[in-house]
Amino acid sequence: MLQARVGWAAAGLLFVVAVGSCGGNDESQETKGPYGVGTRSMTFVDESRPTPAFGAAPARSTRKLVTDIWYPADTDPKAAPVANAGEADGPFPVIVFNHGQQGEPQQYALSFATWARAGYVVVAPRHPVTVRGGPGGGFPDDAEGEMGDVPFVIDSVDDELSDLADVDHLAVAGHSSGAVVAFAVAFNSCCHDDRVDAVLIEGMPRPPAEGDVDDDLRGTPVLFMHGDADLTPIADVHAAFDAAEAPKYFLPLPGGDHSLAYRDGKPARLVATTALAFFDLHLKDRDQARDALEGAPGIEAVT
Repeated sequence: MLQARVGWAAAGLLFVVAVGSCGGNDESQETKGPYGVGTRSMTFVDESRPTPAFGAAPARSTRKLVTDIWYPADTDPKAAPVANAGEADGPFPVIVFNHGQQGEPQQYALSFATWARAGYVVVAPRHPVTVRGGPGGGFPDDAEGEMGDVPFVIDSVDDELSDLADVDHLAVAGHSSGAVVAFAVAFNSCCHDDRVDAVLIEGMPRPPAEGDVDDDLRGTPVLFMHGDADLTPIADVHAAFDAAEAPKYFLPLPGGDHSLAYRDGKPARLVATTALAFFDLHLKDRDQARDALEGAPGIEAVT
């Protein structure tokens, strides 16, 4: 079981959370697209971890994760995503994306479709306590559970979708509280998964506290994105970028707020395409993506 180690403050609440290689099938690095986009939902049940009670929702002895998946499909690349479409020939690198508090995967569909069209499988668990339409809990109520969801979902996808999903080329990503989850799985020894090859951090609600980063885990490629209209000052999150080791990137989002900037607000297209260049460079070793990544407006790159 994960052990809580550090304090985080977000949305005015103080809470304790658990925080802290490329290789594998090279075929996935050659996938370029454009592909059609398929979507599906799968349910994975972890018999070894409980779900805490919140509000009217009782505690459960297991943890059920409804997981939404966007993937390259054998359909028209110019068409809208198609539910349960036939899969394109893979396997494809995997991006595990964690939604924010009271969010849901569909809110990030613009990015997910962009990445799937370019040859990635996007795996987005619906964290059972904090998901939109769920019991209404906040991240402090289930931080340990969400951090444990990521390796469990990776294992489940590897078991059930190995022809489609290549977890040996893997990124973790997240928005808001989901960014805390992604950061912890990448950089903290308490919940680190050594399959992580790249990290995308969108709208982190508070910079990491002392002890969040294990020195031995520094150096995984990381891209921070943050809006200058976010309630968390951009300088606070830039401090996390300053403390990271190369390769590292920081994309400021002029006028970007805490949520819409990553969903369907004005910068959302820039968010999707810059992240795609980051994934292409660090998951597919596609050096030509470097110009697109380092040419994003305002980006800071230390490589």
